[in-house]
Amino acid sequence: MNPLETYQSDAVERPLIRRRLFWALFVSLLLHGGIVWWFHQTHLPDFSNAPVERLVPRTIFTLKNITIDEKILDGSEDQQEAPKLVQQPRPEIKPLDLPDEKPMADVSEGRMAPGVPATADIVKPIANEKPVAESNDVQAIARVQDSAKMVMEQDLNSLRDSLLKDQPADVSHSLIKLPDTNAGDSAQTDAQELSTASGALDNLLGHGLHAGDKPVTFPGGAMFEFDSAALRTQSLEQLHKLGMLIQKNPNVTFSIEGYTDSFGDSAYNIQLSQARADAVRTWLIQNMDVDPSHIQSVGYGATRFLVTPQDVDMHSQASIDAEKAFEQPNRRVEIRFKFPTPQ
Repeated sequence: MNPLETYQSDAVERPLIRRRLFWALFVSLLLHGGIVWWFHQTHLPDFSNAPVERLVPRTIFTLKNITIDEKILDGSEDQQEAPKLVQQPRPEIKPLDLPDEKPMADVSEGRMAPGVPATADIVKPIANEKPVAESNDVQAIARVQDSAKMVMEQDLNSLRDSLLKDQPADVSHSLIKLPDTNAGDSAQTDAQELSTASGALDNLLGHGLHAGDKPVTFPGGAMFEFDSAALRTQSLEQLHKLGMLIQKNPNVTFSIEGYTDSFGDSAYNIQLSQARADAVRTWLIQNMDVDPSHIQSVGYGATRFLVTPQDVDMHSQASIDAEKAFEQPNRRVEIRFKFPTPQ
């Protein structure tokens, strides 16, 4: 190969060399600048001999009189001589009488406070000390808490007994009307009894009323809201059938009788049962256009039980729920028929 063909000019390398020189210069300037800045910020320790503090303070002298030669003021040959200062004699330095006690220095916020003699009692602040509970104190507190708990339980028991004693003599249960916790079972039973009442009304509509026919019983839970005289919509079909039966028998007087279970106050139960009987009578008059003289309504409250109430433990919710389910048939509305007396 011809050597001339392999020759390449350095014109291509010059820009690369210039860039490298530029960056080398830039790095050098940064390095030297950093060194200068470091020396400027760094304080070298003073290696001179530190003055030794004296135990005895320096004596301060006061110059009272200074004598200056008149020749110096006139500019004579002796003006180069320094003025002579008249100094007062140095006072005699007496040794300090230091106390026998060894002072102790208190350092607070960078200041030296006078020392306190070792014999002085140092009172520590109470706030810095953590309270220590003795075992005897803990036991005493526990006994007080147990005693207070027993007193509270006794007061609650006495209050409960007084409330139970204040209820009427003919009521064997609590004055408080408790909600039905077995809502699902009660609703199923009410639906079954309502279906039975609907079937009885269908038979009476098909065959007609006769003396000696049994009364039609509507379950109270299916006809009314709990502790209310408001009619439920699910009972309107049966009431419509009852209105048709009344229209087909104008000579028969229909007696609507309301009953409750044994829970609650007797006076309140009579009032509630009367309100429910009146609600049925009013609905029939307003919606079925029946003769008001052919319908009577009366509330008997907690009487004429279909099932006899049992003893209930008012402290046990399970016992209360069981009794309420047992007395389901007592909560009802009965439709009785009164035929005219033959002449």
